[in-house]
Amino acid sequence: MFRNLNRGLAIAVLSVTLGAVAIPSIVAAQSSSTPSSQTTTQQHHRGGGWKQLNLTDAQKQQLKTLHENTKQQVQAVLTDDQRAKLAAAIQSGDRKGAWKSLNLTTEQKQKIRDIRKSSKEQGLAILTPEQKAQLAQMRAEHHRK
Repeated sequence: MFRNLNRGLAIAVLSVTLGAVAIPSIVAAQSSSTPSSQTTTQQHHRGGGWKQLNLTDAQKQQLKTLHENTKQQVQAVLTDDQRAKLAAAIQSGDRKGAWKSLNLTTEQKQKIRDIRKSSKEQGLAILTPEQKAQLAQMRAEHHRK
């Protein structure tokens, strides 16, 4: 169960780090996801974006640590009931519905936004200028689709 939860949160962190628009839609839990954010999540789930960046082993480890820290911070914002609902929904494969079903408070949404923003900034700081340029190019290509 926790393996799938970790995988779901990893996808979220990867999406944030790569600048995807998936996180605002997750935090805005009541709104529906756009086709472009679904495509982005699917692309990142396959790992295509990371492979193009040619991350070093050290960068991969730093990003993994960042992911774990971010996951812990987000989990700390949720109530026990929300964590249980999230784990059950992710286990069933319903990631989108999982976040919507949590009925996050305005305060929780803001805290999660702040955590994600900080995580994104820290993730970008791990990248080299060349990798950041590659990332910007990947974003531009994505937005043209």
